[in-house]
Amino acid sequence: MKKLNILKELLGTIKESMPVSEANDNNGPVNSELVNSMDYNAEEQAIRTLSIDFAKSLNDRDFEFLDGRAEYHLYTVDHLIELIKSNDEQTTADFLIENKLKVKYESCEFLSITFSENMEQATVVYNVKTCVISAEKKYFKELNKKNNLKNEISKDTPFSTTYTLFVKKEKGTWKIDKFTI
Repeated sequence: MKKLNILKELLGTIKESMPVSEANDNNGPVNSELVNSMDYNAEEQAIRTLSIDFAKSLNDRDFEFLDGRAEYHLYTVDHLIELIKSNDEQTTADFLIENKLKVKYESCEFLSITFSENMEQATVVYNVKTCVISAEKKYFKELNKKNNLKNEISKDTPFSTTYTLFVKKEKGTWKIDKFTI
């Protein structure tokens, strides 16, 4: 794919995925939750808000109301290019449809935020509590196999997953450059 085409697609993707709005009726984007800012500086606060928005975007999903790029506005340009090249939006939609997946975000607990020396990058580790509202049996089987827990995850049972985000400032705004779940 030529660079110009990638950039055009990237700009269209960013425009279509911005910004998060009020109300989550499974027909539109989700709103970020307010984070108590008493104990955090402005940089930590911005990263916490970004992290919560990311967790909500990934975990408030419904195969009947697909948005395979709900979180795209939270990524760096470099990461967006990787996603576009790998056909991430279609892969996400296929996964949600195949598993008839309906999932909702519950909450998150921050474990650490570690800044680089120049304060332009940070690593965020936090637990995200999610609840599967409905899914195919094979999805639960795979989820339980992957998580290797004593208690099985089942419909309407919240469970926690550790996320690690690698964030960096892009034009003065914190964005997600990479992540692991």
